[in-house]
Amino acid sequence: MPHPPFIMLEENSDLPLYRQIYDTIRRAILSGKFYATMPLPASRLLAKQLRVSRMTVINAYDQLVAEGYLESKTGAGTFVAAHLPEEFLQAPNVESLRNKEKSSPRKINFSAYGKYLAEINNVILQHHGASSFLPFQQGVPAVDKFPFELWWKIAQRWQKKPPASILGYNHSNGLAPLREAVSAHLESVRGLRCTAEQVIITNGTQQSLDLIGRIFLEKADEVWIEDPSYFGARDIFAATGAELVPVPIDVEGFDLREARKKSSRARLVYVTPSYQYPLGITMSLARRMNLLEWARETGSFIIEDDYNSEFRYAGRPLASLQGLDRDGRVIYLGTFSKTIFPALRLGCLVVPPDLTEVFAAARALTDLHSPVIDQAILAEFIADRHFARHIRRMRGIYEERQRILVAEAKKHLKGMLEVSPAEAGMHLIGWLPEGVSDRDVSERATEANLKISPISALCLSETLRGGLLLGYTAFDGNQIKHGIKKLALVLDEFIKN
Repeated sequence: MPHPPFIMLEENSDLPLYRQIYDTIRRAILSGKFYATMPLPASRLLAKQLRVSRMTVINAYDQLVAEGYLESKTGAGTFVAAHLPEEFLQAPNVESLRNKEKSSPRKINFSAYGKYLAEINNVILQHHGASSFLPFQQGVPAVDKFPFELWWKIAQRWQKKPPASILGYNHSNGLAPLREAVSAHLESVRGLRCTAEQVIITNGTQQSLDLIGRIFLEKADEVWIEDPSYFGARDIFAATGAELVPVPIDVEGFDLREARKKSSRARLVYVTPSYQYPLGITMSLARRMNLLEWARETGSFIIEDDYNSEFRYAGRPLASLQGLDRDGRVIYLGTFSKTIFPALRLGCLVVPPDLTEVFAAARALTDLHSPVIDQAILAEFIADRHFARHIRRMRGIYEERQRILVAEAKKHLKGMLEVSPAEAGMHLIGWLPEGVSDRDVSERATEANLKISPISALCLSETLRGGLLLGYTAFDGNQIKHGIKKLALVLDEFIKN
């Protein structure tokens, strides 16, 4: 029988005493120190030796019995359970099993979707990793400038006394007040033509794209996609088995004539017309109207990703493509990751009226709905005009940060990186001299604690001059200045060589 010193109690620990006893015995069983059927001290004896109440020991034993680690036999005592599998009890065996799996991987019968993910999982996880907040990571807002105190006050009201109506399961298409607030905001600011019933609340753009892919695409279906383009859309559509048809971008944006030369049977077309990602081109009105006419004639659908249209520094934000649509051919994507903060994980779809039910059903099968209290907080934040005021404030801050980035680049990167200002967006493109690999520069910048994406990683077939995407919105003037000086040292190595 084990002697009580195997249990070391800490009076100043945050864990209650019974939990400390429970954890120690459980670890001993899992490590194999306590073998199957081994007797444990009587609760009265162990309590006396540990100088705790007998009830403390009984509570620990009862929890271990309930979880199957111990067995209690009336009149005989308490024992380590006899029927736990050996692989579960002994850590060395588990490690041995892992090593065996590494040396001879088992055969798994994946679906076509699973096979695709297994083949390129490293690429996907690299594309969709956690934010590092290193200069010049793109697509990240200035979270330090968000009015968290105001957000917290709204959240406190909802969390302190939430009505019963938001504590149960909710509608799969989203909380009604949020859909109404989003509809009103998009109609006012982006010129959308929609009702609250057409709004589907999602967990961000990724889920929106995934729902579209699941509903519309089958293996070998064609999707027209901008080239270069957002890797999230590219990865999701490719995972469905669809065939991606890259369409070049010129000074007027998405080139419909080139698209028609490449393919005549696209079911979907993915575009970022207000501020093309990543090149920053605005699709001309003529191109927009031609694309809408093509969709009407072919019965295809246009996905309009309006990822950061709020941040326009010259004039008002441009009207959406959806606002020009008269035939219900546009599916609009919006996100709050770029305007609130990415961790909120809320976005929206605006779909034609005859698609609302199928999208709501798909949303229900995915994960029922987004967190309802978060939706309620955001709905109040928008309806009370806090969101509009926040956007106006951030435009001024981002415009100033862009100005600093351009000025510092001219001062320290002349001849190494060509950086010009833009009228909108959250990043700028720095064009490298001919012959310099943007991927090599990006890798070297990572070693220097910078986060810079190469534009070539966003291209499907286009061969562009090497370029670097420089995000500036999440970084203050000092961070931008320091980052540019570090980038200058990196580039100096490549230009000299």
